[in-house]
Parts: sequence; structure tokens; C-alpha cells
Amino acid sequence: MAFSFCKSFGKDKVIFATKEDHAVPSKIELPPPEAPQGLISKNGDINWSCPCLGGMATGPCGVDFREAFSCFHYSEAEPKGSDCYEAFRQMQDCFQQYPTVYNKANGADDDDDALGDVMNADNNGASVKDVDELSSGAGAAAAVANTTTVSKVE
Repeated sequence: MAFSFCKSFGKDKVIFATKEDHAVPSKIELPPPEAPQGLISKNGDINWSCPCLGGMATGPCGVDFREAFSCFHYSEAEPKGSDCYEAFRQMQDCFQQYPTVYNKANGADDDDDALGDVMNADNNGASVKDVDELSSGAGAAAAVANTTTVSKVE
């Protein structure tokens, strides 16, 4: 008959178990898994550690971002967030001070560039309709194709 035993090696503990040890069901009960928390918690607070924020709440402009986002989230003005203009202006000013951190127009981002192009006033008369197409999932390429002229140089 084999028997199980424990041996310690410094900070490590090695447990040798027999086949009979594994035949008995475990008596340990694990707690039920917690549901993952999103951006807004059940009580309505903002979860600043949500990965969906992409580090915006902790970057060099994190304080300005949190103030602007909090203002918008808790805003009761109509339209929502219209009382947060100054907070968003301050956040944008901070973003402009750190272009290497917050500039996504360098090709490292995917579809946000096209949205930025459509929102840019110098973009050949892009309209609100173009922005609606982007946000409905029609794709950034369609909006860029409607607003950008491409010429081939031979």
C-alpha cells in the first residue's frame, strides 16, 4: 500500500499524492466567481480601472480625463454633458501637450483615423451623415472613400 507525504524545500512544499488520494472527491469549496465589472458599477459609479478606458484615466492627462468624464457621466443638463465644455476643453489642451501619447493619427490606430478625418472641418465638406455611417458600423473605409480623393502618380 502506497501512502502520500509532504516534503518542504525552502519556501516550497511538495505533496506526493497516491491514486487513492485522487479517487476521493475534494472537500474544498471555492467561492462563486464574481461577475466582471464594466465601466459603470452597479451603484452607478465609474470604474476607473476598467480596461475599456485604455489607460486614459492614469496617463499624463488622467486627472483631466477623469474630471471631464465624471462631469459628463453625472451631468443632468440637456443635452447631456453640455455643461462640461470647459472640462473637455481642458482635457483636450492636455492631450495636445502630449502628442506622442494621445495622437492616434500616426497609423497605429485602426478606424479612429477615419472618424477624425470626417470630423475635421478641412475635409472636403464631410457631413454629419458621414459620421452617422461610421457609427452605424458601415465602416470607416466607406466614409473615407466618400470624403477623400486618391490620385495615382505614375
